[in-house]
Amino acid sequence: MSRRLLDVCGSLGAAIVLLSLSLFFMTGCGEKSVSTTTPPPIPAGRVVIDGEPDSLDPPWSLARPDGTTLEGRGDTTLAGAGLGEYVITWQPVPEWTAPFSRRRELAAGGEILFDGIYTHENPFQGLEFGTDATLEVVTWNIEHFPKSNAVTVDLVARAIMTLGVDILALQEIENPDYFQDLDDKLAGWTGVRANSSSYNINLAYLYRNDGDWVVDSVAEILTGYSREFPRPPYVMEGRFKGVSVVVINNHFKCCGDNFLDGDPWDEEVRRRDASLLLDQYVRTNYAGRKVIVVGDLNDSLTDSPASNVFQVFLDDPATWKFVDMEIAEGPSTGWSFPGWPSHLDHLLITAPLFSAFSEPAATVEVLPLYQGFPGGWSEYDRNMSDHLPVALKLVP
Repeated sequence: MSRRLLDVCGSLGAAIVLLSLSLFFMTGCGEKSVSTTTPPPIPAGRVVIDGEPDSLDPPWSLARPDGTTLEGRGDTTLAGAGLGEYVITWQPVPEWTAPFSRRRELAAGGEILFDGIYTHENPFQGLEFGTDATLEVVTWNIEHFPKSNAVTVDLVARAIMTLGVDILALQEIENPDYFQDLDDKLAGWTGVRANSSSYNINLAYLYRNDGDWVVDSVAEILTGYSREFPRPPYVMEGRFKGVSVVVINNHFKCCGDNFLDGDPWDEEVRRRDASLLLDQYVRTNYAGRKVIVVGDLNDSLTDSPASNVFQVFLDDPATWKFVDMEIAEGPSTGWSFPGWPSHLDHLLITAPLFSAFSEPAATVEVLPLYQGFPGGWSEYDRNMSDHLPVALKLVP
């Protein structure tokens, strides 16, 4: 074979090798430069819809974060739902009252619940309490609010709108988001909530902002006394038609054996010492002022003096008056804690309000909110609270 032919063959072989290497890198190496991993999943969560009663198969529409609206009926779970804000609107059903609409924000991997209950009629009809001429102050322990989530929120909102009062001093307000939902439903109302209570069962106020009650300040007091006050007293100062009034909301330590002993951590001792501190605080800071001390005080007014945690108030009738004393001394059917039964929720006024409470317009009542429920007390207890509200009405 000639050298020329060998050179041609050698050149051709080199070209083939180069071409093969080029194809190798174009395919093999090129393929390696493109990721073959599975793209990460789009973040999602779950939306649960639970309307009651189930037999009604309640209709609803759900506005989704992408701007679309889903229509449906009855209980539904939406897995893999996109993140963002959802708004549910419960649709009308003849002869039924629909729950309020509600909005929720869905986070990655999270779950939001839209629950609501349709009612045949307002179960609180006929329990109107407030008037334009009077100031109404209500104390209400709404047990572990909300006991039944959105169902509780809807029922409490309907109760408040029906009662027509000015101030609600609330206890056991656990969930701030549901409390905000409640506030949002009440046009003309403002809600404020403390955030320092043991086990998160906080004190709160709801008050009318479109009437004659004007709030000047809201603050906790006696915060350094956790033995006496597991929930620091929550004070609201304001004016009713220009007249200054102070409301002090409380939730005393629960439980005990009905006896005072020498143990400082005995439940009755803690309640007695809380009473002593409140008495001294009011004398020091609100002397001569119109003060209403309210709350779930977790004890009876009618115990003997030796074991009565409120004796400091009862021993000074020229300064203090429990306006619900007649209720406490009356039949158990009229008490604020029917499940025991006992009367634990009280309203205490100072001397500058004595004359106002003696006027014909003044009254105090335990409000029987359970009476309008088909299931009576058990239905109220299941969906709202184990306490009934106690309401005071007067012209200060």
